[in-house]
Amino acid sequence: MLRPDPILLNVGCGNDYREGFINIDGRDDLPRVDRVIHVSQESLLTYFKAGTIDFILANDFIEHHFHWEAVRIMKEFFTLLKPGGILEMRLPDFEQICSSTDLPMEKKINLLFGGQDIPQGEADPSSRKRFPEFFCHKYAYTPNTMRQELEAVGFKEIVTRPEGTNFVVTASKRSG
Repeated sequence: MLRPDPILLNVGCGNDYREGFINIDGRDDLPRVDRVIHVSQESLLTYFKAGTIDFILANDFIEHHFHWEAVRIMKEFFTLLKPGGILEMRLPDFEQICSSTDLPMEKKINLLFGGQDIPQGEADPSSRKRFPEFFCHKYAYTPNTMRQELEAVGFKEIVTRPEGTNFVVTASKRSG
């Protein structure tokens, strides 16, 4: 029996459209997005069945939510994944940013709190005016605090690695 193609989600894709993924974002003004879903206000479980997703990518996404929203979203990620499914997220590393002596304070502010409604040199800053909530960081994590959050949700085999001023975390949904 042939295994069907894996179902891969790219949640909060922004301009990072990935072939082979279902690319999801809350903004309807992006040049390419497969589904417009405002994850802070809507449940992904409305659109996808529990236990059907193989891989969820959520880069530069979870920090744009208040803590209680992020916990709900991570629980949804866990519910959506098949046993053996993988979650991967990239987010700012609060500890690394704060402790860096190489970063000027102005850069630290931007890295920790997001670009907000302040133009960042993009050609068309209209998205910041239409969707300011997508440009604000609402909570911060360290690799250790994110590990604790994911363990509390039920994820296993949690691995973090530094990536500049960010860190990447991968976690799996294991049965039993």
